Amino acid sequence: MYIKWISTEEVDRIYLPNTSQMKDIESEDKIYFHFGTSTRELSVRKTDNLPRQTIGLSENIKSEVFIPEDLFYDINITENSISLGPVILYLISKRFLTRLDKVKDRLEKFVPVNGLIMISEPSGINTEEQLIKGYYFRPSNQEREATLKEGVFQYPGAIFKRVPLSLSLNEHLKERTNGFIFNSKFFNKWDMWKWLSPDQSVRGHLPDTKELSTLEEIEEMVSHFQTIYLKPKSGSRGKGIIQIRDEGGSYHIIDDKNKKWVVECLEQQPVIDRILKKKGEYMIQQGVPLVHDSRNVDFRIYMQKDQTKDWKCTGLIARVAKPGSITTNLSHVDYLLKGKEAFNPIYGLDEREGELLFQEIEATCKKACQLLDQQGHFADIAIDFILDKELHVWILEMNKRYGYKSFSIIEDSHLFGDIISNPFFYASALTGFKNARRSE
Repeated sequence: MYIKWISTEEVDRIYLPNTSQMKDIESEDKIYFHFGTSTRELSVRKTDNLPRQTIGLSENIKSEVFIPEDLFYDINITENSISLGPVILYLISKRFLTRLDKVKDRLEKFVPVNGLIMISEPSGINTEEQLIKGYYFRPSNQEREATLKEGVFQYPGAIFKRVPLSLSLNEHLKERTNGFIFNSKFFNKWDMWKWLSPDQSVRGHLPDTKELSTLEEIEEMVSHFQTIYLKPKSGSRGKGIIQIRDEGGSYHIIDDKNKKWVVECLEQQPVIDRILKKKGEYMIQQGVPLVHDSRNVDFRIYMQKDQTKDWKCTGLIARVAKPGSITTNLSHVDYLLKGKEAFNPIYGLDEREGELLFQEIEATCKKACQLLDQQGHFADIAIDFILDKELHVWILEMNKRYGYKSFSIIEDSHLFGDIISNPFFYASALTGFKNARRSE
């Protein structure tokens, strides 16, 4: 449905066509008109003078709510209300906002959603005026190319958050959108452990983890598990991680840059002393390595909600590290394998066995995501995990702001498209527009 602003002396008026879709609404009825978080009571006038698939609004409303005329919207009608939408805010970093061509291309290629998609970054939000300065996406059609156009907008119905916010701004937006902001809370590796470990069904899928305080804790854990990792509670891309292995008579230490030490004792080792001085910043974790062809291997599963509003696996990637590397972040990856295709060369599983394993992985990761939802509102999470020799799932990390470079490496545009589009389908469904796919 398109919008047409009607130049008239009438105020607070909505003009509806005489169509079967509007048959239950009569002229002079009063209805509530919803657009994003904006609600206004309007009087109805039925008319035959509107273009096809168009509703009209009296021009006095135009100064109070910005509704672009060059977009096509879905419409929800109840007995006493009309909702136009969806209205979604894509909240990104200031750095990414400077790359508008990339933002536009992703939305054009992979997000076939009607309605208003706004793009902004945190400093573009004016909490006093409850306005957002940024851009909106206008898709291409037969007469025009896709573009991003500047605007000042009222608050949206839902927010897809890809950038950290101050606690006060986060709470403000959560309140104004009735909780429809995701991924609402940023968390680190230690938070994940604290949130997930009390649940017994998931606890067995988490490597034993403790907050690091003393050298004695390192010595005790490495003697028990033979291989352990010292990890920063916060951070990404494998930075700051140390692996320690007890080789019976000596300890082998490897840092995140693959620098190696072989020592007889851990006391007074500079690489460890530096970490112990960072009080409260590190944790110590049981090692669950899987080596394939002398390389460490882990997996990343992409768990998302879409228009069904339920967690599901969108894709799965295996990451095989370079020889000697203790991490599998992209700078240390030798090669990637697509999802289930990795189960045969690494574990020797046939197709049926691989499918059963995948179902177990998805169920475990889905339960972990449901536990996250008890701490905030989430819908787009990448989970890093390891499968040991017994095919047991060990969850290492849950990422809420993961990168997309892996998809270009494995050249899977279909998976990339699903990863990009699903959060927008979910945002649409949150606001009552489950089938808000773009009209051609």
